[in-house]
Amino acid sequence: MQPRIAISYDKEADVMYMSFEDIAAEAQEVEEGVFARYDPKSRKLVGFTITNFSKKFAKQPREGTIPSQA
Repeated sequence: MQPRIAISYDKEADVMYMSFEDIAAEAQEVEEGVFARYDPKSRKLVGFTITNFSKKFAKQPREGTIPSQA
């Protein structure tokens, strides 16, 4: 069975939620405004929550090149 990923966005709160499993989870901030959510029993990663989502991702990605080694 394929894993199901649920993504939702609360525009009013500007919070994006991504879940791999629908369970009550414990959150740990892994960088400012980015929370990894874990199953409290198995400690398995079950999702992410990102606060101030539009501010973090409003910038257009910059183009760049990665040099290849010949």
